Parts: sequence; C-alpha cells; structure tokens
Amino acid sequence: MSSPPSTIEGGIPTLAGGDPFALRPPGVYHEDREQRFTPISLGRSGIVGFLGIAERGPSHVPVRITGMPRFHEVFGDLPQGGFLAPAVEAFFRNGGRECFVVRVVHRAGSGTGDFAWPASLRLSDRRGHPTLQVEAASEGLWGNAIRVSARVQVPRAQTILTLDARAGDCEARIRSTHGFRPGTLVRFYSEGSGAGEGGRPDEVFRFITGVAEKTVRWSPDEPLDRGLAASAPTYVEPVEFEIRVNCPFANEVFRDLSMHPGSPAFVERVVADRSRLVRVKSLASPSPPPDNLPAAVEGAALEGGRDGIEDLTPDDFIGMTGGPGERTGLQSLELVEEVDLLAVPDLMWLFQRNQGTPGRPFSTLKDVEVVHDAMISQCERLNDRFALLDSPFPDLPGRTREYRLQFDTRFAALYFPWVVVERRGERLVMPPSGHVAGVIARCDADMGVHRPPANEVMHGAEDLAVLLRDEDIGALNAEGINCLRSASVRGLRVWGARAMCSDPQYRYVNVRRTLNAIVKAMNLHLQWVVFEPNVPSLWKTLTRNITDFLVDLWRKGYFTGRTPEEAFFVKCDDETNPPEERDAGRLLIEVGVAPVRPAEYLVLRVAQEMQGGTEGGS
Repeated sequence: MSSPPSTIEGGIPTLAGGDPFALRPPGVYHEDREQRFTPISLGRSGIVGFLGIAERGPSHVPVRITGMPRFHEVFGDLPQGGFLAPAVEAFFRNGGRECFVVRVVHRAGSGTGDFAWPASLRLSDRRGHPTLQVEAASEGLWGNAIRVSARVQVPRAQTILTLDARAGDCEARIRSTHGFRPGTLVRFYSEGSGAGEGGRPDEVFRFITGVAEKTVRWSPDEPLDRGLAASAPTYVEPVEFEIRVNCPFANEVFRDLSMHPGSPAFVERVVADRSRLVRVKSLASPSPPPDNLPAAVEGAALEGGRDGIEDLTPDDFIGMTGGPGERTGLQSLELVEEVDLLAVPDLMWLFQRNQGTPGRPFSTLKDVEVVHDAMISQCERLNDRFALLDSPFPDLPGRTREYRLQFDTRFAALYFPWVVVERRGERLVMPPSGHVAGVIARCDADMGVHRPPANEVMHGAEDLAVLLRDEDIGALNAEGINCLRSASVRGLRVWGARAMCSDPQYRYVNVRRTLNAIVKAMNLHLQWVVFEPNVPSLWKTLTRNITDFLVDLWRKGYFTGRTPEEAFFVKCDDETNPPEERDAGRLLIEVGVAPVRPAEYLVLRVAQEMQGGTEGGS
C-alpha cells in the first residue's frame, strides 16, 4: 500500500493524516494554538446576595461567605438582634454553599440623624504632638471595646562601625547589615551614651535608604555633621516600635514598625495589610526622629463608635453609584456576577421595630415597598438574578394579599408566612427568605436550576407563624404568593413556586431562573465573538455552539419536547443580521426555548370494580 501524500502546514511538512509531528525527531516542541472559544455551559447558581445589618465588618462592600464561622469572623453577631445572621444561617442549613453579604450602615451624607461612625484614638509622640490616628476597621459600637498599647522596642539587632565615618558622609561601613533595611530608623551612638530626651550630642539618627553588602546609606540631604569613630566603638542599632491591639474576640501584635513612608514596615501599610480590627494613619508629627514615635501607652480605649441603626433609611439599602469603587447598598451587588438571588430580611426587622412611630424610617409599609421595588428593578435590568421577597406581615394572609397587589414582575417571588426557629435558646419568628434561598440552592445543586424549588423540606424551622388551611393556600397560590405549610411527618415545606407575574408564560420561579441561567451562560462564553468578522462563517459557528449547548440541556430535562426541534430554536443568518445591523457593528442571534413547567395539581381518578354487577346495601 502506498503511503499518503504529504502536505505543508505552516511551513512544517506533515502527513495528510494531520499529525504535524509525524516527520519530526522525538523531542519536546512548543505549539502556539489559541483557544478561540470554549463550550457554553451553565455556571453556578443558588448564590445569594444578602443585605442587612451587622455588628461590624466592611460596610457597603460585598463579602464572599462560605459558612457561618466565616460570617461571624467578619460580621460578628449584632447584640440588638436583626434577621441577617439567622437568615444566612438558615441558608447554609438548607443546602446553600456560598453567598455574598453586604453590611448596610447609615453614613454621613446619606440623610440626617445618628450616623454610623468608627471608634478612634489619637496617640501622641514623646513631645506631646499628635503622631498616629488609630481607628476601628469599621463603623459600630463594637470598636469601643478595642484597647491599644504602644511602646518602643528593645533593638532586635546591634552591630558596630568597622570604618570611621567622617563629617559630610552619607553612608557608613558596619560589621553586619542583618536586621537593617531601607526605611529603618538607625541610631549611631558611642559607648556610655544614652537615649535621653531629644537625644544626646554623641547620638545620631538617620533613616536608611539603601543597604549593600556591609554598607548602609541615607539621604544626601542629611550628611553627618560630625565624624563617628569606629574605635570608640560606635554602635549601630535599629529604632522601631510595636503596637498591640486587643478586643474581646481577637488580639493583634505589630512589631518592627517604622514611621517612614518609604519603609516596607511603615505603620500605615503594615496595619492595613494585616489587621482585621484597626486602621492607622500617620499625622505627620513635627517632632524630629525618634521623638515622633508614639509615646508609651498601655490599654488605651478607642471611643466614639456608633451603629446608627435607628436612622437607617430605604436609601441606605437602595444605595447609589458614585463611580468605580463608590457603590453602596444594592448597587454594590451589581458588579458581583456570581449572584443570582437577592434577599433583604432585615427590612422586616426594621419595619417591625418602627411601624407606628411617625417620622421614623421604616415606620410605614411604603418604606419596605420602595426597597422591594429597587430589588426587582435590579433583577429586571441585569436579567441574571431573581428577588426573594418576604411578606411584611408574619401571620396575616389578608394584608399579604394586599401587599402582593403592588407588584407584577417575572423576576421576584413572595413567600408567606414567617417561620419559627430556636436561636440562643429563645423562640424567634423570622422571615423565610433565608430558608427559601437555601432550598433553592439545594435544588440547583442536586437536580438543576430547572427544578421547581417547591415541595422541599425546610431545615432549621420549628414551626410557622400561622398554619394555613388548604383553601387558604389555594387562594394565596392563585394570586402568586408562595406558601409554607406543615406537612405533618414530612416536615415544614415550601408549597409554591410562582413568580409575582400575571403573564402565564413566566408564572413559575424555575422558568424565569432557567432563562436567567441560559442568558448568563451565553453572555459569559460568547465574549470571544466581540471584534470577530461579522460574516456567515461566524454565524454558523455560533449556531453550532449554541445548539450543542441547548441540546445538552434538553437531554438533562430542561426543556419540553420529544425532539430538539420541539424544544428550542437558534437563528443566526442574513435574515437576523441584515446589512444595516452589520454596518452598525451588531450581531443578532435569536434563541427560543420551551422550559419545563411544574405540575401543581395531581388529579386522581378512582374507579371501583363492582362484583356481580350490583352492590347491595341499605
């Protein structure tokens, strides 16, 4: 049999079989091949964005939380109560694996009243001038429990001059540079001298700017004003200080600190990088080194910390966008692409506390409604997340039905009644959004986002605020309110999967969330298309990739239809992309799917076969 003809690919002789290495000797070769695209696949789902009130932690910043130990480490446990912590706990108990938490505070500039504020302390230097501002890492009363100690350290290294340093020199030769680094304040002194107040004539202090072999250098702007004799001997040692921070739940120690901004051990930088409790700011003391170091202090308390919870407003939760890195409230969650569920259980806590108190924020139902509206607006605008709303009325079906009439959206669902949990040995009645979010995450992980999150047991719930009869559940369900019911030995269960939507096509939670997941997956995996030539070959590639993706979902049961043609369609051709669209730089793809819908009613037909044709009896 004759061998196949050879061809040329990129200047490398290859066989027609396509192996570019067939004619090369054995060896290791580098091949440049860029992956133009990756197969489309669904990403993770069931990741909740929680907003609420916490004892401490960064404010208006989404923090990834993977369990309650991490939540307590970052956010503590609010002494006043609140529903954020128990809602996040319920989420993890019911199967949630990951969420993002945003702590909301009432900041200056966002209204009037009592603002949240961090506790602080000002440290003075040896001459009484302010030198350091120590501030709690976040706002709140918790910072008032922080205690700070500061002192100059015993030198961690000491060496001697090996060559005389003359007046006007900006460097010195020493026996060893171990323990010396740029930015270190160094003390040169002769035998018998001390470190008296303000320094002695036979003491010299310089900030080291460079270390090479056995030579230390300092700024040419500070030459020696007199010589230093190696035979004295002249000792050389670093001058550094330490800060200790203590509070009831953590202790921190920062050693070998410097007041020089150019030092790797600059106090501001070290504390910012390593501390979970405080931040430090240099106040640029006018005292010369080393008198600008903080004077010795032991256990000084920070003060002035405030929670500002009483005056939290709807605007604090809705938030604002002031540019990159300046988002607050709900707006801070917009850039977290992983989030696909939203929950704000603490709205209910504030409404419970303040309703009936005229003039107070959240004293009226309208305050709750505007925040729920903002949640829905974000979901509709981003098209990749779904809002879980709690009824403001724990056990009142009639008032809940009235509240439901304020909304008509395919991007949110309302749950009723509230649940009863045991927490810290006490009975707590709380909104169910945390439990429901965990149930949704569990269904997503076990079966897929297309699975209706209903008829699932809620772990951690002991009872309901009110037990509903079947006719009550039927009436509420018909109006798009998802009920929680007690199913006897089967436990407490979510007994509804309806969105607050009047459009029958988007009536169910799983339908909307399936579409959200598909849109998010295509947005993520089709980024490679941007700036590609908008030509028929690209259309065919896109059609093939999207079709493969949807066929895989159809096989997993995401769509109805006996064949792929009945389950979905993908259209990307010259009809969807006429010349005017291509000239405008747009590429259009039409995708239609037929998602599965839950079976809400099980109809049983019972037939009894009569023996003998008739049945006697009185």
